[in-house]
Amino acid sequence: MRALRTQADWCARVQLVLGVVLIAVLSGFVALVYRPSSEKLTDLRRQTDEQRNRLNDNLSHVSILPAVMSEVGRMQMRLEHFDKQLPRQPELGPFINDITEVSRQANLRKVAVEPGVPNRTDLYTEWPIALKFEGDFNSVFAFLRRTEEMSRLTQVKSMKVRGADNGKSGQVQVELSMNIYFSEG
Repeated sequence: MRALRTQADWCARVQLVLGVVLIAVLSGFVALVYRPSSEKLTDLRRQTDEQRNRLNDNLSHVSILPAVMSEVGRMQMRLEHFDKQLPRQPELGPFINDITEVSRQANLRKVAVEPGVPNRTDLYTEWPIALKFEGDFNSVFAFLRRTEEMSRLTQVKSMKVRGADNGKSGQVQVELSMNIYFSEG
């Protein structure tokens, strides 16, 4: 019987040792494998959420890109419109030739160009020019648009438009006062 009791005690001790070993292995697994892995998984989930938020932010920024590109194009067009030249010499002859050519293209009649007296300032000189011409309203409008599109910096100071004396419908007489600018330097 003793052998049976010894054997039973031995089995109980083995069970106790195996239980302690099992608890130690389980504790080691939790401490060395499970806990670091779950912390790493939590960190990876946090990084994924941050990246997802960053991606959504970038998508919202990219979604406005076509509108921004359109606005940049529109502003470049406006800049080209305002990018006029300020020559160093008056170049009145070439300017009068350009005005005469533009008036001819617009089918204007009785075109008279009368330069005034230049007015000098510290930075630039302005030269007033008086223009008189006749034509139908559409031709006058086309002439004004073409002069506005010229590369030379000009400024219309005054304009008088009245019906032509010949009694034709749509015909106008125009008196236009404009300045051209140049810098002597």
